[in-house]
Formats: sequence, structure tokens, C-alpha cells
Amino acid sequence: MYSDQELLQQMANDNRQAFTILYRRYWEDLFISAAKALRSKEEAADVVQDVFLSLWNRRNEVNIQGSPAAYLHTSVRYKCIHYIEKNIIRRDYLLQLCEVEISNASTNAEINLQLKEMQEAVINTIAKMPPKMQEVYKLSRQEHLSHKEIAENMSISVETVKKHIQHALHLIRTNLPSRTISFLILALLPLF
Repeated sequence: MYSDQELLQQMANDNRQAFTILYRRYWEDLFISAAKALRSKEEAADVVQDVFLSLWNRRNEVNIQGSPAAYLHTSVRYKCIHYIEKNIIRRDYLLQLCEVEISNASTNAEINLQLKEMQEAVINTIAKMPPKMQEVYKLSRQEHLSHKEIAENMSISVETVKKHIQHALHLIRTNLPSRTISFLILALLPLF
């Protein structure tokens, strides 16, 4: 059985079998970690696949000092963080962050402060939305109604519902301090 370092050396010499062994050795563990962070098996599989693809594409230049397992876990963690930052509004990661128990004993004062700041920014932004947009947003995000259900409920078209939600998400995204989002993602993502 080859060590991880031996497999990396063989990969640097374009050995696909060495890559396959490394992939099979770590894929499931990395996938489980990514799925916990992203709460989606499909997105987790994509993230892990991207990490391994990047490793293969950089096989001739990558120089991993220390544990390749730790390197892969760190790569997946940061890929998850990047994915959440990129999709924070679209996939309701923002809502998940806002619903974190602020008084949770495992969070520290800085995290609590950042969470409160983000929650206030979201609440203030929603409060400033035009009434119809605010109602559409709340029905979508708080009541979890589909676009069709909202349209029927409010006697408007599905396209109008989509436009209200897109505009509402854009307003929220532009009113959130990006450093707060990044800090919270780093602090609240489970360590793996």
C-alpha cells in the first residue's frame, strides 16, 4: 500500500492510477464534510470533485508539506466557504446563518456581534422594501411558498413574483457588509 506522499510523487509523473487511489482513499470523508457544510449532497459532490480536479490539474506544481489529508480537508473547507459566499442569497445560506442561536454557548462574543449586525441589516432592508415586494419575500422565505402559490395568493403573475424576489435578494445582498458574511462563514462552518 502506497503512502499519500508516494501517491503525490507518482501523480506528479502523470500516474493516473496513483490519483485514483488517492481519490478513493479520501473522497467519501471529504464528501461527508462538504455535505454537512453545504447541506446538499449534489453541491458537496461538486465541491469535492472540483478539489480533486484542481489537484490533478496542478499535479506537477503542487508541493504539499505535511499531511495530504489535511491539505484536502482544508481545500474542501475553503471551497465550501467560497461556494457559500457566492450563493449566500440564492440558496438561503444567509437565512441559515441568521437562524443560528445567538446565545449559543459555543459562539464567542465576536461571532454574536457579527450575527446581530447581519440580522439587523437583513431586517432593516426588508422593512424598507416596497409593501408588495416585502410580502412576496416573506411568503417565499418565511412561509416557504412556491412562486406559483405566491402568485395565486396575491393575484399576480409568477413572473412578477420572480422579479420581486430577485430584486429583494439584490437589495439584501447589497446592504450586507461582505466582511461580516465571510467572517461568519469561517466561524460557523463545522471544522473538518
